[in-house]
Amino acid sequence: MTTPTFRKVAVTPEARALVPGVQVLTLEAQISAAGPAPADDVWAEAHAQWTGASRAEVRAAPNVTAYRELSRLIGSHPDKRPPSVQALIDRGLRAKPLGAWPKINPAVDAVNAVAVRDLVALGLFDRDMLEGEVALRLTDGTEEFTALGADGPVTLEAGGLVLADEKRVLSQFAHRDGVHQAVTAQTRRVLLLACSVPGVDEDTCRDALLAAAALLGAAAR
Repeated sequence: MTTPTFRKVAVTPEARALVPGVQVLTLEAQISAAGPAPADDVWAEAHAQWTGASRAEVRAAPNVTAYRELSRLIGSHPDKRPPSVQALIDRGLRAKPLGAWPKINPAVDAVNAVAVRDLVALGLFDRDMLEGEVALRLTDGTEEFTALGADGPVTLEAGGLVLADEKRVLSQFAHRDGVHQAVTAQTRRVLLLACSVPGVDEDTCRDALLAAAALLGAAAR
């Protein structure tokens, strides 16, 4: 059995100063030819936990509180722009019927299911669309970025926290992913990402990455 290789994305000094203690862990995985395993059971487990919860109870969960603090550090109001795990609970689980969780495609749905069950901010990129290494850095005011669901590219203001490879901005960190590396039905190799912050340790992130990789249907590496 291949031992999974966890990596950490590079963090520039400027980004480190803005978000001390934040680290992005990655794990490469292969989506099986049969496709990801159905994630309904994982979603249902999370639904049972959160369907009757109040807004205050969701926000008071320790991991959610930790990610809300990250939102504040990067200048975002966590109620107006909630962290991803909070948004998934509010949109698909809290006060919602079973099965109302958001459905994008099987791979994304599987990773989102683990994220809400384990309360770990997870993401995934199409590995074959990346150019070189991924880093967490600040924008310089010249980068263009096309977000998922956007009509077209925009020029990002300087000083924004982003994940970027050696060619382009991939994600406005903890907010929106770009279209370029989006996972589709044709994607076979993915880069899974987990965000560790003060209050959500790296071991918890590694466990969530392994669980997500398992649902994708093939051994992580």
